[in-house]
Amino acid sequence: MSAKNGERPTVSTFKILLIFRIINAITTRTFFQADEFWQALEPAHLKAFGYGKLTWEWEHGLRSYAFPLLFELTYRLVYLVSSFFRVLIDACTTPIARYLLSKGCSETHVKDLLKIFYELPEVLEYHGVIYAPKLVMAFIAAVGEYYTIQLVQKLYLLSLDKSKDSKASRLSKIKKFALVLTLTNFFNSFIITRTFINSFEMVLTCVALFYWDWTGGECIQGFDFTKSLLIGIFTCLQRPSNAVIWMTLGGFLICRLVQQQKYDRLAYLLRKLFTVFTLTVLLNCIIDYYFYGELVFPIFRFLKFNFTSPLSNFYGVSPWHFHITQSVPITLGLSTPLFVYGLFAPSSKRKYSSVFIDPMLQIKFIIFAVLLSLSYLPHKEFRFIYPLQPFFTSIASLGLSKLADSYNPKSKMVRELVWGFPFISIFAALFLNTFNEAGVVSVTKFLHEIPTVQSVGFIMPCHSTPWQSYLHRNDIKDLWAISCDPPLHLLNDPDAYNKLPHYMDESDYLYENIPSFIHKNFPPVCQKNESEDTKSYSHQWPEYLVIFEHLKYGYFASLLEDSPYVEVYRGFNSFFHWDSRRQGDVLVYKILIEN
Repeated sequence: MSAKNGERPTVSTFKILLIFRIINAITTRTFFQADEFWQALEPAHLKAFGYGKLTWEWEHGLRSYAFPLLFELTYRLVYLVSSFFRVLIDACTTPIARYLLSKGCSETHVKDLLKIFYELPEVLEYHGVIYAPKLVMAFIAAVGEYYTIQLVQKLYLLSLDKSKDSKASRLSKIKKFALVLTLTNFFNSFIITRTFINSFEMVLTCVALFYWDWTGGECIQGFDFTKSLLIGIFTCLQRPSNAVIWMTLGGFLICRLVQQQKYDRLAYLLRKLFTVFTLTVLLNCIIDYYFYGELVFPIFRFLKFNFTSPLSNFYGVSPWHFHITQSVPITLGLSTPLFVYGLFAPSSKRKYSSVFIDPMLQIKFIIFAVLLSLSYLPHKEFRFIYPLQPFFTSIASLGLSKLADSYNPKSKMVRELVWGFPFISIFAALFLNTFNEAGVVSVTKFLHEIPTVQSVGFIMPCHSTPWQSYLHRNDIKDLWAISCDPPLHLLNDPDAYNKLPHYMDESDYLYENIPSFIHKNFPPVCQKNESEDTKSYSHQWPEYLVIFEHLKYGYFASLLEDSPYVEVYRGFNSFFHWDSRRQGDVLVYKILIEN
């Protein structure tokens, strides 16, 4: 495509998105939720480097490995690059040392320089483990936002009355609106470059929606529609809740074909659907077999845990209106008024021959269906509705376009405020990405830098920090944390609803009665010789002890007062926190053993 036809603006748009998201990803150094690390980076690290820890979901086959596979490949590339530098340095250091010594450099200076060279591959590998996944997510995010903008443009063209409207003069404006709204969206800036399966799900949804046949069956024989089916089905295998989107779209498409009595095309659609579904499931099974070493179907186990049993309630229960009153406004951010306006304003200048080919009506129905189905589930989180983001952006962009057509402020100051106001979201996200809850991430970097570590224990709510994906060292003999596995023994129990509220994990027992938990599960902290106590304990006091400041003032200040432990690290974590157990700085104590 020539520049005249719009190729250069397309490339420029993607470059803007990619640069912006790279900066977004690199500056993100805080903790939002444990799944960011434990459901993506940790299994990938274990597979790539051979050490790490899996959560119960991976041990029982509830997760598909397709998303973590991206990071395993990333880690393996990092390892290859660092190994190349090791070989290169080994080959070059002797000639360099001889040359420096021949030029009169002291042997001490040469040894110091060579030490730096020998440490370089290890430093490169560690920083690659930290930052390479961020760059991967930045690229994935840019692709998703690029296709969101393309989708908005496509839907805008479909909404035009081709007998009256000139599309050329409008396309650049609608693309600009979509670009600004997606870049200045708070939730995008906060979550899109984090390694959540929901971010990956949202991006795949954007791509599949762009290639979907919005004409009501006119293009189902094309390769673009095949791509849409493949990506959509693949997305459902990663997150089964995504199926609501595609069942709704498929329902509209089938109804349109039946309405037109095009049964030959309907038969073709079903054949193609079966073929693509079979191939996609086969591909996903191969990926999962690679990780688990046996044939598993995570989607069925995921559905059983989350939909046919009450065990998902273990992670919290929210009111039915949570997604409507909280998730939607947070996901939309400052574009909420534009979304509401676009939602209720006339959706199109074009008159459709059937409701089954009205794209905006389909989008609104999908939003309603997804919110209704997810509101039915007791356990709710903001990111669960993230796949709706391309629909939100489309409606908000079209709403902004309508407002721009009807209201164009003459005051330059007013125009600057209108365009500048959304960028407040970026600064809010930057604050949360950079400062709030940074301590639980930086403490793992501190532990990585310690030359020799025998044991580390985390006495804090489970999964409060990343694990080997940030610690990245296999020389620690004893590395443990307080656990919080759900009551899987209740999975097939008909009385699970009544028994679940009474179940307590290790973390619950800890915070129910801290002194009692420590007394039952740890030997006396001042005890110098473990052989002095013949009682069996579930934990031993580690060389490095990691806690939140809240726990220090709750009990540990008095417990460790006359103990061999001394505070060696204090990292700022948060200005505020929704969980009182995680309040305050992150503290590291080291046990000093007298000779």
